[in-house]
Amino acid sequence: MGNPYGNDHDDDAEELNDADQQKENDEIQEMGKQGLTDQDFPKGRPLGTFSSSDTKK
Repeated sequence: MGNPYGNDHDDDAEELNDADQQKENDEIQEMGKQGLTDQDFPKGRPLGTFSSSDTKK
C-alpha cells in the first residue's frame, strides 16, 4: 500500500501513533507561525523546540 499523503510528508509519519502525529502537526503549525520549515533545519528539527511537554486534552 502506498503513502496516502503523497511525497510531501515524512516517510516516518505513517509510523506515528495518534498522539505523536498530533504533536508533529502542532510543531509544524508552530513552525509555520514563525516562518520556518523543516528545510531550515538540515540536521533535523531539535526535539521539543516547537512543542510543550503539556498534553492538550
